[in-house]
Amino acid sequence: MKYFMLVNDEATSPIYLDGVLHENFTEKKYDEGMSYKWNRPFIEQIDFPKELWLITRSKVQFDYYENFFGHVVSEKFLSLMNQVDVLEDFIIANLQVVSTKGKPKVKDLFYFFKCIKRHSLVDYDKSAYLTREVPNNAKVKVGGSFVDKYTKLVLRETDLDLFQLSDLKLSRYLFCSERFKSLCEKDDLKGVQYIDLELVPDYLQSRT
Repeated sequence: MKYFMLVNDEATSPIYLDGVLHENFTEKKYDEGMSYKWNRPFIEQIDFPKELWLITRSKVQFDYYENFFGHVVSEKFLSLMNQVDVLEDFIIANLQVVSTKGKPKVKDLFYFFKCIKRHSLVDYDKSAYLTREVPNNAKVKVGGSFVDKYTKLVLRETDLDLFQLSDLKLSRYLFCSERFKSLCEKDDLKGVQYIDLELVPDYLQSRT
């Protein structure tokens, strides 16, 4: 089974999404910090808003964007998720995409989701990597020895077509099967790039 890492396609979406995510809208919200319990990399099942507001100055011409410790997706992307075997535990909110003045920036429906459960699918025996020690952090429940740099990444087989990994180095990204990738390409989804596992180490190194 072939797997791919989903990343923002900088050719068809903003390199930097100039925006903020809030639980409601006022014209002052763009300049306010996002101090919400759900706005963290790792969260447990908590009360999650049914609706969120993406207040942005960027053009939104994509179907997928990884940001805010989660994933901004269009209705097209969500529809494809519903056609395959996907990550088991995630929370999702309707997303209002507006300008700093509150004017809608998209005609289609958008959503924001975060994963609650990540999967231990990295085959460390077949992968190659360097490790580092991470101090204990009770807030995100990490601590100990973690991968600092991959030179080879291998995943174990899974029935899931879309999932997120528990490995700290990879935990922000979605991974998908070749089946899900084919569905996305057939539906001409914008803003998403599919990185073959063989190329993931070089991609990660280019972002440091």
